[in-house]
Amino acid sequence: MKSKKGISPLLLSTVLIGSLLSACSSNSGTSTADSKNAAADAKVAEIVFALPSFNRIPDDLSKVTNAINEITTKKIGVKVDFRLYGPSDYAQKVNLALQSGEKMDIFTTLGQFSNYVSKNQLAPLDDLLPKYGKEMNAILEKDFGPDILKTTTMDGHIYGIPVNKGMAVPTNIIYNTDMLKEAGVTADRIQSVNDLPAVFADVKTKFPDVVPFGPISVNPTDTGLINLLKGSNKVDYLTDTTGVGVVIGDSGKVVNYYESDVFKNGIKMMRDWFNAGYLQKDTATTTITGMEMISSGRGFSYLGGYSGKEVGTMLSAQAGKELQTKRIAPFYFDTSAVNAVTWMVSSTSKEQEAAVKFLNLLYSDADLINTILFGIEGEDYLKVDEHHVKLPEGKDANTVPYTAMLSSGIVGSESLQYQLEGTNWSDVELKLKENKDTERSPYFGFIFDQSEVKTQISAVNNVVNQFLPALVSGSVDPDTIIPKFISALKDAGAQAIIDSKQKQLDQWIAAKNQ
Repeated sequence: MKSKKGISPLLLSTVLIGSLLSACSSNSGTSTADSKNAAADAKVAEIVFALPSFNRIPDDLSKVTNAINEITTKKIGVKVDFRLYGPSDYAQKVNLALQSGEKMDIFTTLGQFSNYVSKNQLAPLDDLLPKYGKEMNAILEKDFGPDILKTTTMDGHIYGIPVNKGMAVPTNIIYNTDMLKEAGVTADRIQSVNDLPAVFADVKTKFPDVVPFGPISVNPTDTGLINLLKGSNKVDYLTDTTGVGVVIGDSGKVVNYYESDVFKNGIKMMRDWFNAGYLQKDTATTTITGMEMISSGRGFSYLGGYSGKEVGTMLSAQAGKELQTKRIAPFYFDTSAVNAVTWMVSSTSKEQEAAVKFLNLLYSDADLINTILFGIEGEDYLKVDEHHVKLPEGKDANTVPYTAMLSSGIVGSESLQYQLEGTNWSDVELKLKENKDTERSPYFGFIFDQSEVKTQISAVNNVVNQFLPALVSGSVDPDTIIPKFISALKDAGAQAIIDSKQKQLDQWIAAKNQ
């Protein structure tokens, strides 16, 4: 899903403070009152909070920024410069700020946690959390378990806070309910990925101009095809997004994932689907997403990783069509599944205490979380009951003045977030239960230190970006292209990455068994 580029946010209005000062000036206590107000104002720390949004980003964020600051200034004495960027711009905007010295206090990883640590761009939170993060820590431990901060600990220091959400995200097929019904197919026919080709064939027969599947994400650690294969085969990426250097099962042996039968069989499946006409011909190069295809009526389904079983309600609101989801592969917890979305404090932040206070509130205060996600009550959303909201009459997610509801999976604690009307609240409870029940890799908590192989990782990423899109889209012959892919990976230094990982993993296992 695409969003417009973020804008420079507006700071909290000072009208209220100005009014108070004006009122004070009309009496004999002017200087004393001014002095008190100035002292109170001086205690308010200012931080920059950058959030990725998967919804349309409005041109004016001032109302929402003011509403956020009404909460934070009163409760923790912190004023927030709220910045909202689209997912394609987010990392670039954050990195530019960090490199240029521009103020940037709180930001999220989007899968690059260890990279930020290795570049010394994160503040260690060990001393700050016991003082200013007590409520947040208690909620995280209750909803996930006591070992959650292992996933953000490197060299003995805690560098971030994972988002408290349903982190077990089984692979789902997301599909247009009406098309499925008109094609004469029931959802009961979909039990695994092996059932999909027959469903696609029926849909294509009924709707010849509709693309039955995709496009598919090509990110090596994303929630499309690769996540499907990962969950089905217990693949641990060992916190590195290249895709080389994984452990399959509990062998303890680090191998090149792209040389494995797991990968090769998955690519062959996509090739079969492509040849059968179930994917669009330009799927390897298109920038159109599966959601956009469905919204326009040109697509039937796509793969995605979602927690819970009620996400169809939110996806339907986004697409403007009736969508449902069906789980077709389990999830498998490795470290990256938790720290992929981690909130961090910049090492250059001059307001680290204030930043942790804000994070603590972000995870523990329903008013703050829901203002960030849904905006202003009565304008951007309407309250239905304690847990549910709806969009104003005649409005959808694209026409309300503000919403960031599709960022619900990356903000604060899901148990405190409003749900769209029609969503079963028990689904939230299910998500948090599955956090604890889902199988975890034997190497959960291991974080790969990439510092010794940065050059090789950069070169390998270039190779992956060159070959993987065509392979996962099924648009090239895998028997011809995979050998070339593997050869290029070796030339780029894949073996050095694998060897470095194996050495670190062996040390981690030995230390754990002591």
